[in-house]
Amino acid sequence: MKPSSSLSNDQKLKICHHKAANPSIKQSALANWAMQEFKLSKVPTQGTISNILAKRQQYESMDSTELTSKRQRAVKHPELDNVLANWVLQCQACRVALSGDLIKEKARQFARQLELGERTP
Repeated sequence: MKPSSSLSNDQKLKICHHKAANPSIKQSALANWAMQEFKLSKVPTQGTISNILAKRQQYESMDSTELTSKRQRAVKHPELDNVLANWVLQCQACRVALSGDLIKEKARQFARQLELGERTP
């Protein structure tokens, strides 16, 4: 298995928990622990560890879906996101085969209907 170079939100939360369980651990030692624990290709920098620890409450408030992701992406058009998600769920309920291109084209159609402009998915 290839070593990873970026941390999931769940791994970041585990770093926070390890720090809480070992309050006297230095950030450099915490970074080395993370590299070994998560089989990372390189040691996270001290700045990365500091940023992770500063965002502990954010990681603790995430649901399981958010924890499995590696980065958070803000939704630019929540209404479009909602309409498209509902359409996908309806298609899945009717056992319609969906491709990435089909979903993108439907997103463009919804964006035009919602008058969001051309630069949307």
